[in-house]
Amino acid sequence: MSDTNPLTPDEAEGFVGRRLSLRHLRVVQAIATAGSLSEAADLLHVTQPAVSKTLAEIERGLGQTLFQRRGRSLRATVLGQRMVTLAAKLEADMLRGAGDVASILRGASGELLIGATNSALALVLPNAMMAMKQAYPNVTLSVRTHALTGLVTELREGRLDLVIARMPEHEMPQDLDAHRLLEQREVLAISSVHPLAKAGRQLGWDTLNSQAWIWPLPGTRSRALQDRLWQSMQLELPTNLIETGDITLTLSMMKRMPLLALLPLHVARVAAQNGLLVILPLDINLGLADLTLWHLREPQSEVVSRFIELLRTAAQA
Repeated sequence: MSDTNPLTPDEAEGFVGRRLSLRHLRVVQAIATAGSLSEAADLLHVTQPAVSKTLAEIERGLGQTLFQRRGRSLRATVLGQRMVTLAAKLEADMLRGAGDVASILRGASGELLIGATNSALALVLPNAMMAMKQAYPNVTLSVRTHALTGLVTELREGRLDLVIARMPEHEMPQDLDAHRLLEQREVLAISSVHPLAKAGRQLGWDTLNSQAWIWPLPGTRSRALQDRLWQSMQLELPTNLIETGDITLTLSMMKRMPLLALLPLHVARVAAQNGLLVILPLDINLGLADLTLWHLREPQSEVVSRFIELLRTAAQA
């Protein structure tokens, strides 16, 4: 409607890409719907001069008229129609976005970002995840399982909602809250395929120490504690070793070949029930911390709070 100066396509594209706002588009949409500036102003609950000013800004930015007068009403030009279509699309996207936000706040959808170390993967976390998917089927559960130091960093940076790990409380940052899930101790496990598996109580450390073992990775807390335990028993460290920090790989190898390993009790129980191994009746005390849930010291969303409850239930079971 306003006097405009022709612009190059690049200039008009630049205006749309950098300066065109939702406020502009809502004015265009209101004019197209109402057919006049005054009625558009009523729809938007603003003054007519405000509508005229906004329309003039758009037309100057595009270098073309968006509406032409036909009788007593305004009709959109070809470019005006395109802007009306764009306005309607963005308005619909905003409404969908508002609905998505409301759904996330209600816990109906969204994503729960979980960090976990091996000790949580065999039973507690899977059971809690199963219950969570039953309660919130549209929540995506994303599990990260790399080194604990990296998980803690991601938690503090907001890239994880919570971390499940065995870490002494005094070593964790003070800005994290802890929820103890499960008291854990290690047990000595032997592969069901091992020739010594049926010997049970007749086995002593001297015999076992000469067998093939799965041992924690060098530089880890578990490795340091396990080495220290062997030293306290005045045993030489085994020389026939497979080194890994992955419990899934540990169980897979124990299924395939005769091996011994120290495992968390709840992990060993599940594996024993499935016939993968036998738990030997020898005392083990590595001194590892209990399985604990960590999150930032701030109010948690409904989804995170619900998952914490489910983790506790899974641990108690």
